[in-house]
Amino acid sequence: MRIFLKKIGVSLILSILLIILIYICNIDNLPSNVILFEGESLSFNTILGINIETEFSSNPNIERIENKKNVTVSTNANDEGEVDYTGKVELSVKLFGTKVKEINVDVIENTEVIPMGNLIGVKLYTNGVLVVGMSEISGSDSNKYKPYENSGIEEGDVIVEIDENQITTTNELLKEINNSSGDNMNIKYIRNRRTFIYNNERC
Repeated sequence: MRIFLKKIGVSLILSILLIILIYICNIDNLPSNVILFEGESLSFNTILGINIETEFSSNPNIERIENKKNVTVSTNANDEGEVDYTGKVELSVKLFGTKVKEINVDVIENTEVIPMGNLIGVKLYTNGVLVVGMSEISGSDSNKYKPYENSGIEEGDVIVEIDENQITTTNELLKEINNSSGDNMNIKYIRNRRTFIYNNERC
């Protein structure tokens, strides 16, 4: 009888330790800091007894969907208007009502960047060419020129088309410029999710 009770006691202790380990692993697997771009979403799956609640949000435009098992922080960014979806959300992880962990979520602006330099074995494909500099260039007559002057194009804009030809790389951009022979070009570019076209008049 004692041996039987001893086996039951050992099994009970092992079961409790196993349950504790499962909870520790589930909580430990939750990240402490998360960075999201506008338009991305993030879901946390938890087990029974672990709830995630929102303690603070710096921007009411950031959507939060919560229930007992998971929490989703999403940013429903779209092209209509210039709504700010960036901000900070602080989440609280609770185990049976007791706070055991914090999760900080930073939602940042979705940007496109084209790195410069020599890359070996890497190909980068982007939707347009990002304007990162507005310096003068030297012409064949040794004079300095600003080809972008009065065009309305600014640093941070993304050039996507020239004369209705799609631009995805700097080589395509240079090819279109060289083929223009100094003639006027129709340039389509994007700024803050809005599209502009430059020819003789900006529209």
